[in-house]
Amino acid sequence: MPVAEEKPANRREQLIEATMALVLELGLRATKTRDVTERAGVGTGLLNHYFRWPELRALAWLRLFEAVTTDQFNRSGDPHSDLERYFATAFREEARRFWHLWVEAAELAASDTAMRAAFCQVSARSRQGLRDLLRAGNEQRLWQLPDPEGTAIRLSAVYDGLAGMLMSPSEGMDPAQAEAHLRKAFELECQSQ
Repeated sequence: MPVAEEKPANRREQLIEATMALVLELGLRATKTRDVTERAGVGTGLLNHYFRWPELRALAWLRLFEAVTTDQFNRSGDPHSDLERYFATAFREEARRFWHLWVEAAELAASDTAMRAAFCQVSARSRQGLRDLLRAGNEQRLWQLPDPEGTAIRLSAVYDGLAGMLMSPSEGMDPAQAEAHLRKAFELECQSQ
């Protein structure tokens, strides 16, 4: 009996992992159920047995971005180092595919309830990670922010806008300039008392 109980979980996980890999390779909109079933080596009927496509796609995206958020806000106990890492890694080339997936998810969230739930969950977690980091720095008197939660919202908006500019073919922005602007936004927040 335990073997029968493990098989569905393994099949479900197999489908989720195949979808995650394809979403990373192709993007949210380009990944199709046929791609997933081929990658997982299962039939379409099995995919439909375990998931509705919007739910599977949203779950794959959610898992990818939970990992990104965990990595982005993996706190060392030193808020200064953690914030420095946040700035230094924000606009690295390897992050570009995640910016595209973020934009795709935001667009899908407008009409896809499963994606909307996943997007809201990751957005809240990301903002909370940044807010907690900013609060920790305040508590250790590394910087003084009158409203760490408000600063987290504004820095997140600046980050998203700068990533959008980096993805845009018409903008003359490079990653080093984007990082400098994000750092400047934080500096201005610290001076706004």
